[in-house]
Amino acid sequence: MIRELLSLVMLAAAMAALPAHAETVKVGRASIELPEGNWKALASSDGQDTVDGNGTGGALPTETRSFAFISGGRVMAILYVNSSKGGGLRINWVNTCTGNQNVHALNLTKDPNALECIRASIPLKAELYLKRAMPEVLTAMESQGMAVPPALQAIGVTVGSSGGTSMHVNLLVVPGFLGLQGDEASSLPTYLKPGQFVWARQLAAAVKGSVYSMSGNMALPPLAFATPRVTSSTSQ
Repeated sequence: MIRELLSLVMLAAAMAALPAHAETVKVGRASIELPEGNWKALASSDGQDTVDGNGTGGALPTETRSFAFISGGRVMAILYVNSSKGGGLRINWVNTCTGNQNVHALNLTKDPNALECIRASIPLKAELYLKRAMPEVLTAMESQGMAVPPALQAIGVTVGSSGGTSMHVNLLVVPGFLGLQGDEASSLPTYLKPGQFVWARQLAAAVKGSVYSMSGNMALPPLAFATPRVTSSTSQ
């Protein structure tokens, strides 16, 4: 009896030591493992991208889903994913990986028939941006009583294969987003932390792996944020 109790205690301790399983969500053909934390589904829709191919242009069915990452009762990030539902359509992608004074862009491929692009923006006025670019996300947040952060920074990756599979992942994060540790070029614009672009490169590798695989599986890189400074004041 004592031996059985000891076995149960050891089993319980081992189970407690195991990390919680991350949530996996399905978007189009992609299966995305989200980092551990409090994720809330926002909006979803079906659509299609009109594409041109080698004389066989047509419509590429897609699914779009969005999620909010909440920590300490606040929305820290919004994940927006658009993924193709299948492949099989031969596509010559137009390389549109360009930036401007407000968006830093990096083209990751030399293949003229593929698309692999990272983009990262300046901090944006969040509510205005969502109202213009993602009104369905804003509506979903309002219906769930979520407060929109004052500012969000967009870090996005777009990958398209010549076989007709594609995915666009856009992470909108509060400016305190740290990214990941690692080396990055010193030529980044001042609004972009090196760790954020290291994170973006890891995201690009994950998205590319999903787009070019049969399974569509990928894991979103972990999210880390700076701890807000707490200030105190005394009343006279």
